[in-house]
Amino acid sequence: MWVQTNTGQKLLPPIIRIERCRCVRCNGEPVFSCKQCKQEILLCMRCARRANHPHPLKSFRRNDEKILLLRRHLTLSYHEHIVSCQRSICMETCLESRYARHHFSVCADRPRQLRDIINHGGVVFNGIGYEGNSCFSCGLFITCMFLHAKRCQLSTCHVAWCEEIRDTFDMVSNDIYVVSDEMRNKCENVHKAEWKKVEDRLRGQLVEDILSIAL
Repeated sequence: MWVQTNTGQKLLPPIIRIERCRCVRCNGEPVFSCKQCKQEILLCMRCARRANHPHPLKSFRRNDEKILLLRRHLTLSYHEHIVSCQRSICMETCLESRYARHHFSVCADRPRQLRDIINHGGVVFNGIGYEGNSCFSCGLFITCMFLHAKRCQLSTCHVAWCEEIRDTFDMVSNDIYVVSDEMRNKCENVHKAEWKKVEDRLRGQLVEDILSIAL
């Protein structure tokens, strides 16, 4: 759907929402999960029997869902780090998540341009990724690009697709990320703990630099 903005007609922005955990094949209630796969593999009883999954499957319990939902929200809360952070010393999660940026630049299965993922006048996100994505890492990176574009004010931005997203979608009017206050607070607490570790490493690096100069 098109809306009129100060800069012309644009598409309504997508809504990014972390839904309850579902079977990756039939969208049913998950009973098993794989702890080895990088991509979240959740399966109901029937699909687990048919899947012939290469790794051992473990029971998926209610507490597992709470942890997984928090992990998904945490992943999206690092979106700026995933798409743009260049710090040599940063949160461990940031350093680990940057693989998605490199992967997106080389993946043969990724969409080549923004319009490749627009269907029926919009993009439908399903948690970490969009509807129809064939690559988990690329889906994550594209989700993070939209979250970045929502806040970006730069006239020229180095983040892939940022300017095109802002030119195509009305990213100003409404928030695009739906998250509860409870989950937001949990993510912020994790960030604070991680930044404390970063500050400790920076102080350690500063001491090493001073000692090297003194010597």
